[in-house]
Amino acid sequence: MSAERGSLRARTVRQVSALTVGQLAALAPVNAYTLPPSRLLIEQAMRAGAPPLRATTTDPVDEDGIRGEWVRGPRADRRDAVVLYIHGGGFVAGSALGYRGVASRLSTATRLPVFTLDYRLAPEHPFPAAPTDVAAAFEWLLRRYPAHRIVVAGDSAGAFLAAHLVIENARGGQPEPAALVLFSPMADLSLGLAVGHENEHRDGLLSTQIARQAIAAFTDEPFDLRPVHGMRLPPTLIHASDTEYFGADAAALARRWRDTGTHCELRVWPDQMHAFQTLPMVVPESRTAYRAAARFVATHLDTAPAVITQKVPAS
Repeated sequence: MSAERGSLRARTVRQVSALTVGQLAALAPVNAYTLPPSRLLIEQAMRAGAPPLRATTTDPVDEDGIRGEWVRGPRADRRDAVVLYIHGGGFVAGSALGYRGVASRLSTATRLPVFTLDYRLAPEHPFPAAPTDVAAAFEWLLRRYPAHRIVVAGDSAGAFLAAHLVIENARGGQPEPAALVLFSPMADLSLGLAVGHENEHRDGLLSTQIARQAIAAFTDEPFDLRPVHGMRLPPTLIHASDTEYFGADAAALARRWRDTGTHCELRVWPDQMHAFQTLPMVVPESRTAYRAAARFVATHLDTAPAVITQKVPAS
């Protein structure tokens, strides 16, 4: 446990979420009746907590089986590299539209265009649909950029899919991206790391019940991310909270990456909710997290990060 404390706002948001959103989510099973309204609520919350920055431009994509959108934030003046963003949502929710504000901020901070993928969601499209879509999106970008000019990023379940991509690329001898950025990643779909950990009942949003239902909708054969020794994985940045449900997953993933000889930085933030980077309007530390991610990306792409100065979203 870090002696450092998170901001008062971050601590308040986490506590309020535990008493409201977390309790409501625990009461709603993941099924065909609850998913449509749940997806809508998540998208509305994302758009309110992370509206796009002013002067952000977007271009929808629906070609060659790839769906999503290009997002270019203000100051995103680089065109020689790109970020592929894989959104979170427990494999059952989330969309490029809902994550437009996240992509806008990441684009502005890194000065790069961001392509946010709309991958197929469970339970309508269980495993391996989502990882297949992620791999296809990476191959699609490879027709436009060399691998060493592509950064892959994601949060929560999206971070799991991003990490799964680079492991499978290494296993198959495929090109790897220049860098990997993971916010609050899942690592073990059996929940063997999370259940019994001190954070199991400290997270304001997630619980074992919620996680198990979402994962069961995704796959009936849970697995974890285990790169083998000697795999050549891209330099990786992992952000997690010291109170979040998947904190043990993030720490284990960092150890496993380092055991392969991969450069991996793990930053643990105090008192934050799961995937706090996705709510910059309510969690001050999210802006610091974007700047840290941009510095990491700049190091491995040799680009200079920008500074996000906007505090008020577009009307």
